[in-house]
Amino acid sequence: MSRKILLLLGGWLLITSSHASMILDRTILTFSPGEPPRQDVSVKNPDNENLYLEVSVLEVTDPGTENETREVVKDPESIGLVAAPRLLMVPPGGSRTIRLVNLNGHADTEKVYRVNVTPAPPPTEAKGMAIRVLIAYQLLIFVEPTKPAEDLVAIRNGRILKLHNKGNINVLLTDGQQCQSEERNSCTEVQGKRLYPGNKLSLELPHDSGPVFFRVTSGGENTLREF
Repeated sequence: MSRKILLLLGGWLLITSSHASMILDRTILTFSPGEPPRQDVSVKNPDNENLYLEVSVLEVTDPGTENETREVVKDPESIGLVAAPRLLMVPPGGSRTIRLVNLNGHADTEKVYRVNVTPAPPPTEAKGMAIRVLIAYQLLIFVEPTKPAEDLVAIRNGRILKLHNKGNINVLLTDGQQCQSEERNSCTEVQGKRLYPGNKLSLELPHDSGPVFFRVTSGGENTLREF
């Protein structure tokens, strides 16, 4: 084996890979009227190396529409949601807490935020010595209105089902099915989604006739509905 090949192999041996992972106890949080304005998210580090994290708050506008934007905010207090600390280290096998605080109380309509929890390279990591795979998480935060009111309007015309969230709180549609009979022994899956206040959704159903069922979750309540 030539000296050049030996040097090349030696260079490869300097490059190692590492994987930064974490476990969050939840990724969706809701601030409801009459409840404390702060909530905690626990972050666990299952690896054998220190886990360094950056936490950033995103302002969400026009959620659930084609015009939706998610912008990182430099001053979270200006939009009413604070996540702390912004930088933290989770030791191997340990856990740390990220605290979220709703500063502005509750309005007439639900507010939506996102929070990025992103692994960061160690502060003294040697350059060119490691390739790190960083997996980030994003929290979804709801601040419910002072008086939550769910109002999901449905219009059915053959294979077209139109849904409109006229309430002031989001509605999550899951477990969608169109069935050939009320007994639900012959059903086809129908894809649902989350509808934020004001959102509209038009679905093309698998069949011209037959009831459509969705599990509707809103404001802490969960019901099975027929459309």
